[in-house]
Amino acid sequence: MRQRKQRRDKIARLISWGHWFTFFNILLALAIGTLYIEAAETPSSFLGGFYMLISWLGHFAFLPFVVFILLIFPFCLIVPFSKILKGIATLVAAFGLVALVADALFFRQYGYHFNTYSLSQLALDAESNFTGASFLLLLGLLGIFVVLLVLELGVANVVWKRLDTLREKRWGPSAAVVFVLCFLTSHSLHIWADAVFYAPITKQDDLFPVSYPTTARTLMSKQGWLVEERLQATDRLLKEAAQVNLNYPPRPLMCARQPHTDDTLVVVFNQLTDAQQQQIAREFPQLNLSQTPVVGQLSPLGGAFEVLYGLADIYANQIFKEQRLPTFWQQLNDYQIQVQLEGDFAAFALPEYLQQQAEIAYRDTISVRLSTSLDEALRAEITAALTSHKRVLITALTPSHTLGAGIESYAVSKMQVPLYYSSAMKLAEQELILLTDLMPTVVSYYMNCSDGVQAFATGKNMLQAHERHFPIMTSFNRTLVVYDRDNTTVIGTDGHMQSFDNTTFAERPSSSPATPVLVDGLKHLQRFNKKSDE
Repeated sequence: MRQRKQRRDKIARLISWGHWFTFFNILLALAIGTLYIEAAETPSSFLGGFYMLISWLGHFAFLPFVVFILLIFPFCLIVPFSKILKGIATLVAAFGLVALVADALFFRQYGYHFNTYSLSQLALDAESNFTGASFLLLLGLLGIFVVLLVLELGVANVVWKRLDTLREKRWGPSAAVVFVLCFLTSHSLHIWADAVFYAPITKQDDLFPVSYPTTARTLMSKQGWLVEERLQATDRLLKEAAQVNLNYPPRPLMCARQPHTDDTLVVVFNQLTDAQQQQIAREFPQLNLSQTPVVGQLSPLGGAFEVLYGLADIYANQIFKEQRLPTFWQQLNDYQIQVQLEGDFAAFALPEYLQQQAEIAYRDTISVRLSTSLDEALRAEITAALTSHKRVLITALTPSHTLGAGIESYAVSKMQVPLYYSSAMKLAEQELILLTDLMPTVVSYYMNCSDGVQAFATGKNMLQAHERHFPIMTSFNRTLVVYDRDNTTVIGTDGHMQSFDNTTFAERPSSSPATPVLVDGLKHLQRFNKKSDE
């Protein structure tokens, strides 16, 4: 009995030591966290500044506490020996803090956090300055780790020696209450900000590492909380959708070259008649016809833009006005991969600046052919590509039939265009394909980016199964359309919504998309649209 009591007392003392050790590590984490705040843009409102403050206190208190709960606390029960526990705790704390320091320094330099591609990019950038810089960088991080390890050992021993004095302090529980309140308040405030699109708060979502703020999603809609505010904010966002303030790309691409690549031929027709489709099927039996519906565009220009850029056509006017090339072209050029664009630019109304090409030797080529007819030269090129087992992708931009004037003209069955692809392209099963998906899919054969294709496109990678799920929002000029399995909703620039049945095309006034669907769809489409802070 006495031994059990001694063991309980020993464990209780170790747990108490763990609490105070974690508290001092929270202070260290908060000090490192100021590096993120100093590098961040100053909030444009008092509420945004208040949120940054409580989010900083809550988040950097939460990180060491989670480490304590997951790692240190179990060792207090399993290995109740002070020397072993202090050694394990100091190692864990030192590793955690050096990772935090490294991420903070990386964030200040690049504007985003560590990911699977960051280390390689950091090494490349360092070596570009002088040979051996990456090694010096590694030595620097090792030096910081040693300093932090010594500091943690000192903290661990001081806390252990003065534990009885610390346990008499009354400000410890008060500080814990402050941290908990800040954590809960920051997440509650973010729910409101996400509901009403309050940019001074929501733009801070990526400020701190491993931060996942709570959002106002389906739960709030089901419970009816903030519904009126959310509907008003959604209506405002819909009306602002036509205003494009280009932010493309939002940050530099972090990509790695694929080790094994090959040439790709993409043939884009303004439209393919039934006779032309039969000719393709007859002359190129090696090609597969996509069984997944592919939604075309209203005009060859809008369709060509979506294919070349992988962006929804709401960005077309602004990008053409600023004469921006697709942002991934430069990255491909760095890897000696050329996007070769040829064809009748006038027929597709494309600007001439897209024809500019760098005069260097390329290892691989992505050839995009804009064509209005399946002539002999094009057929020979397709045959040669298929014979050499290269990737071939053939599609049309607009439907072959005339579209009506009603909202039912946006139906998938009416907007559908054919998509042929060679066996070298192993497209995964999807629910719906958009023209914006084609180039991101092709580019995925040549490079991987830290954020996937979302780093440079609104389209999806069709090599990944079920990358896109219903409901799906896309744009046709300034009109937004939401495709669902049973019905389609058309949203005008004034925010007015009309829905119809996908089979009968009959109007369904009560079938407008749920607010979270509109919110998520708009956020996805407007990722490259710089938001105002109002």
